[in-house]
Amino acid sequence: MNFWNEEKLKEAIGNNIKTYNFPEDWSSSGLAIWHKSCDFKKGNIILMREAKEARGVLLSHLPKLVDECSAIMTTKAVNYFKYNKPIIELKRNIGEEIINMARYIRKIYTGKVIAITGSSGKSTTTKLIADILSSKYKTNSNIESKTNTTWGISWNMTQFDINSDYWIIETSLGGGMNRNSAITKPDCAIITNVAPVHLAGDMQLKDIAEEKSRIFNSMHDGQTAILYNEMNYFEVVLEAAKSKNLKVITFGENEQADIRIICDDEHKFIIKGQEYNLNKTVGKHIMLDMAAAIAVALEENFKMEEILEILKNFKTLEGRGEDFDFVFENGKKVTVVDESYNANPLSMNAAITAFGKNFPDRNKILILGDMAECGTESERYHREISIPVDNIHPTKVLLCGKEIMALYEEIKDRYETKIYDNVMTLYAELPEILADGDCIMLKASHSTNLHKIIEKMKENG
Repeated sequence: MNFWNEEKLKEAIGNNIKTYNFPEDWSSSGLAIWHKSCDFKKGNIILMREAKEARGVLLSHLPKLVDECSAIMTTKAVNYFKYNKPIIELKRNIGEEIINMARYIRKIYTGKVIAITGSSGKSTTTKLIADILSSKYKTNSNIESKTNTTWGISWNMTQFDINSDYWIIETSLGGGMNRNSAITKPDCAIITNVAPVHLAGDMQLKDIAEEKSRIFNSMHDGQTAILYNEMNYFEVVLEAAKSKNLKVITFGENEQADIRIICDDEHKFIIKGQEYNLNKTVGKHIMLDMAAAIAVALEENFKMEEILEILKNFKTLEGRGEDFDFVFENGKKVTVVDESYNANPLSMNAAITAFGKNFPDRNKILILGDMAECGTESERYHREISIPVDNIHPTKVLLCGKEIMALYEEIKDRYETKIYDNVMTLYAELPEILADGDCIMLKASHSTNLHKIIEKMKENG
């Protein structure tokens, strides 16, 4: 059922809207601000990007979408009358109107909103929760669109089904956590961890903890906060949750955690003294994400047997631990572990450690790049990657970027190491550098572009 009609659009946006060519029975499934198939759905309103505007679909993409869209939203209606479509003309900032639409639909939505934030693990936790809850209930999430800033969250919410039981929303600091909390109004909020990422200027790690904690600002007494109890500045996050009188559930490795993980010969969870075996080998960081998802599921009255069955079949997201085999043109076959989506010191450590445990008897080659936005202590954070590197004893270490030079200087005398300033140069040399049967892992911040190596491999089969 389409939620949006002309009346609701005017109520959401107010006096800053003018409509043209609207039939009486018009309705829409929500807003699309991007042309890709995972973002545009049939019946969406297309937001057009005009000159000097930062958001919206470029005019070059409109011809292939115009037949399936329900209307065109723009700040310049005169440019689109020729398409014979209903037109929504905005009189002011597009970004604010997207947010207003999200606020409007959230005000009417009566299901539960689960919001997930953290320095790493957000997307995996979001997908785990969606996998579990969707086994019984109707759910929506922003996991496919990979958008977690204020505007990305907002336009996703305009497309969500008002009749769903759950909306599961990953949210970053983009746009400000206080505003993101006000838009999503979570019934349950999860903070996966706090790590040195998005450290602008003289910003400190404690500032990140305080900013993440603002996810609780629009929550009410008795609602639920799920927290990793070994995160940096846990006491800051815990105090913020308590100040809102939230029910706090913790997860972690120590005995104080409500949901405790153990990663040794067996991978298991301990809850109220009861042990539950996962019967699957995954990295510690994935186990922690699973623990957060378990906390949500138990709150929603799932049985652990049901939860474990879903977790055993969980498939990691692209760029976050997915592995596959690849054969180069010279016949060398390698196993590739794709952690290229993003990186910070916490997730880098976890991914390298998991790589070592999951492939103990293979020649392991690390391909690592810069961790962006580590702030004033970036050099130290990059140098300290040597600790997990030493723990897994890789055969080779290939590096790409500028900040990662600190790691190169730290390990160059202990390992066969090479550093590149260009991702494609690195890729071109891989067939000669690697040996048949090697296992490689790629991890860096997205801006380093290591993901382009994965794209090249997949293009080549």
